[in-house]
Order: sequence, then structure tokens, then C-alpha cells
Amino acid sequence: MNGAQIAVEALRREGVRHIFGLPGTTIMNLIDAAGREPDVRYLSVRHEQVAAFMADGYARAGGGIGVCMASRGPGAANLAIGVHNAHAESVPMLALVGQVSDGIYYRDAFEEMDLVRFFEPITKWSAEIHSTARIPELMQRAVRTALSGRPGPVLVSLPLDVQTAEADVAYQPRFRPARPAPQASDVEDAVARLAAADRPVAILGGGAAGRRHDVSLIKLAERLQLPVVTTWLRKNVFPNDSPLFCGSLGYGAVAATEDLVRQADVVLAIGCRFSEFTSQRWTLLPPDATLIQVDIDPKVLGQYYVPDLGICADSATATAAMLAAAADGRALDRLGVQHGRAARAAAARRAYLEQTDLEQAGIRKASPGPAAVSSAALIIALREVLGSTRAILVQDAPSFGTWIHRHLDFTEPGSFYASAGGSMGWGFPAAMGMQLARPGARVVNISGDGSFWMVAQDLETAVREDLPVVTVISNNFSFGNTRDRQRTAHGGRYVGVFYGNPDFAAYARLLGAHGERVETEAGLLPALERAMASGRPAVVDVIQDRHEGLPSDLAPPVAR
Repeated sequence: MNGAQIAVEALRREGVRHIFGLPGTTIMNLIDAAGREPDVRYLSVRHEQVAAFMADGYARAGGGIGVCMASRGPGAANLAIGVHNAHAESVPMLALVGQVSDGIYYRDAFEEMDLVRFFEPITKWSAEIHSTARIPELMQRAVRTALSGRPGPVLVSLPLDVQTAEADVAYQPRFRPARPAPQASDVEDAVARLAAADRPVAILGGGAAGRRHDVSLIKLAERLQLPVVTTWLRKNVFPNDSPLFCGSLGYGAVAATEDLVRQADVVLAIGCRFSEFTSQRWTLLPPDATLIQVDIDPKVLGQYYVPDLGICADSATATAAMLAAAADGRALDRLGVQHGRAARAAAARRAYLEQTDLEQAGIRKASPGPAAVSSAALIIALREVLGSTRAILVQDAPSFGTWIHRHLDFTEPGSFYASAGGSMGWGFPAAMGMQLARPGARVVNISGDGSFWMVAQDLETAVREDLPVVTVISNNFSFGNTRDRQRTAHGGRYVGVFYGNPDFAAYARLLGAHGERVETEAGLLPALERAMASGRPAVVDVIQDRHEGLPSDLAPPVAR
């Protein structure tokens, strides 16, 4: 076998079934090897960034590690945005990149660049393999590294002559290290502190997420009457219909959600890194609160907020142990205030529901434009469609995201995914990857017009590969985030934020997809229903006023 065949076989043994890429000179042998392997499917896209985003979405939706592939130099650089996003959001990804041959390296060969140094800051591990015989060892190690501990992306660079050379090799057994468990004394200490608290709250981050809700976590919250909030864009980590769920932190969070943390005397943070938005730029936690932090990554513990009790453990293992400690009653001897805590949790839940109700907030009104669709109307229509189809919702990076953050609820695990890494254009490719990972599910992506147009060429990929993702475009003919910042921070001097768009519905039909253009609120729900019923890739172009964006009570956060 040659090196390319060995590499593909190593990936197959590690469970890889899909590779996303764009053909290039130094990966043609890898594509050929994948094409000859019946258990591995290679999919070509129209831009390497899309390949990385598809791998990201595939991994998040439960497809295992996401694998993307590109050729040397420019192709590899085009992957970088998606790799950075995976690094920021702890997504297991392998970027497999072709490299110039070792025989001409360091001669400024065509498209030569130091790929390892280029990707090191945005990966868990970057490696270049210079011996064909070592491909199984290092390729399988790369997969383990991406999936172990706090997940993340890795890079493997394969020079062309290493791919074409032949070798007899031995493959390693497929291995995953056991997830760390908490110390029994730490578990008892944590439960005792929570039981003794007057105003406890649990903050759940992406590290507490999974294909299924953590039943131990839900029962622990119920046992201790812990109000629960989630971190920014991780709303479905905990069932939103639970009487203990009180919203998501981050930009656009309502006062009831933030007050639970600001007033807390004990904070249980699980799988939470206290990001800039979640922590209100590291000002949210009260300095005198007791912090119990659980995370699988020891580097996260005490990164900014130093915990009173730091537990390096897998979140599900930790919550199961804490539930067991709480269930035996010994740690709850001081829980004489449980009735009062239940009343406090119920009051917080009522306040959250009131503050996120469209009618109560007084924002169920028409768009300021004479013939356009308001964001409130779009929320109501999405609520109807998602409820009737049980579709997965994928949120790109539009200004409309804050409306989802506040006004859509998610009761099922794996029903909502959003980009917290900041990459515009993530949503549509990630939704395609999710559709491949979960072929029986319906997937709806919500993108701004600016985000969608960055990756719109790959609507052809969705049509070619028969991926029936429905993309809803909140089309306000502007870069809404920067438009709002220019309004609030620059005196309404708008520069470079307004533009023209094509008819996205006509564009979709041109490529063989289903297309709908919606200019009135009355036409919104029927258009969404037709798109869902089409069974094809679909675009619903929702025309909004060019100043439609954030809820009226919000201003964009100040750039500092």
C-alpha cells in the first residue's frame, strides 16, 4: 500500500466515514485512496472553508470526528477559518493537508508553507509525517488527540512523496482513554456546599452537552432545587421546559437570568469556560460567591475565576457521583431551607418566562418597513415549524440570533446548534454536515444575508449530494452587527454596511433547489411549510427592513 492508502485505512479503522474537501495537487492520491475505500465517502465542496465547517457540523451532530482535507498553501489557508472556529468551540476535527514533497522542501517550492507553524496556535496538535511507515501511528494518535479530554482540532500534513511511497505497516488498535472521575471527597464537599447555600445556581456550558440530556444532572438540579442557566448559545444543554431552567447567559440575556448569578452565594459551573459574553466581560460572578467548577480540562479550572473547589472530571461522571451523594441524604442534613429554595427557583422561572414572552415584552409588532417581515413574526413562524417537525435548528451569526436566544425554547438534546466562535458563514455548511451525520433528521439553518452569501456557492453541493437542509435567510441587506455599532458608537455614520442582494429564492431555483421569497408576514409560515415539504435543499428568503435587527431594548456591546 502507498502512503495515501495507508492514511485512509488508518482513518477508517478509527471510525471515519466521511471526508470533506476540495481537490488539489497534493491530495489527489488521498482522494483516489478514499474513492477506492467503500467504507469512506469523500465529498467535494466549492471552497475549503466550507469543508471545514461541514466537518465541524458533522462532528457536533454525533458523527464522530469531522475530517476535512485541502491541498498545500492557499488551500490549507482557506481551511484556517473553520479550524479556528472548531478550536474556539472545542469541536473534534482533523484537518488533513497535502504538502510539497520532502525532496524539494525549503526551496520556496510552489505553494510551499510551514503548515505546522501556521496551524499550531489554533489546534490541539499539529504534525507533519515524513515517514510512510509512521502514518498509522501518527494518524491514529491525531484522531485520539482530537477526541480526548476537551475535544478540538488537529492538523496532519502529508508531503506528496510520503503519500506515494509504499510501506508495510502495522495499525494500532482503536483506543480511547477513560474519562477522568472526581475524587469522592470533592464530590461530598461540593454537595455539602450546595446543600448549605441560600441562593445557589448552576451554570452549564458546552462541556455538559451531549447527544442526550444528562439525566443525573437533571435529577441533581431537582434534588437540590438548583435554578439552572446555560452559557451563551448553549441553550439546549438543559431541557428548556424544566421548571428549573431560567435562560441563557451572554449577549441578550434577560435580567432574570443574570440576576440569578449576580445574587448567588454558591455557583456550580459545569463544562463552562466563562467566556467574554457569558461572563459579561468577566464581571458577572459576585466576588464573595463560592465557586464550584467542574471541567474535563485542568487548564480551564481557575483560568480567570479561581474556584473554591475545582474538580477535573468528565461532567457526566461528576454529576452522577454528585447525585449519588445527594441521594443518600447525608450531605443534605443542612438542607432545611429546601422549601424556600424551591420558592426562589419558581419565582426566578416566572420572571424569566415573563421577560421572554413576546406579548409581555410588547414586541409582537410589525416591521418598520411597509412591506417586510419583522423578527418577532419570524420567531413565531419558526416556533410553529420547529414544533411540528422536530427539526434541528442551526444558528449562524446573524443579528437575529438574539431573538432565538430569548424567545425559542429547546426541549430535546441535539436540537439546537450555534456558532459561538464568531465565524460568519458557518451555519449553512455546518447544517449540511449535520444532515449527513443524522440523515433521518430535518435540519433548518437560520443565516443572515451577509453570512449566507459568503458560502452560497455550496448550495450546489447540497443539491448534488441531496442534502435537504432548509436555509432561512433573515435578509436586511446589511451587515447588521456592524450597522448597529455604527448607529450607536459612530453617530449613525454608516459606511460599508449596506449593499444589494440578488433574489435568493431565484438563485436557489437556478441551482435546482427549492426557493421561496417572503415579503409579508402572512406569507411566512406557508413558505416555510412548503420548503419543509419539498424534501429538497431549500432557501426561504425573508425580506426585512434594512434596519431590522436587535430587539429594541438592546444596543450592541461596545468594542473594547
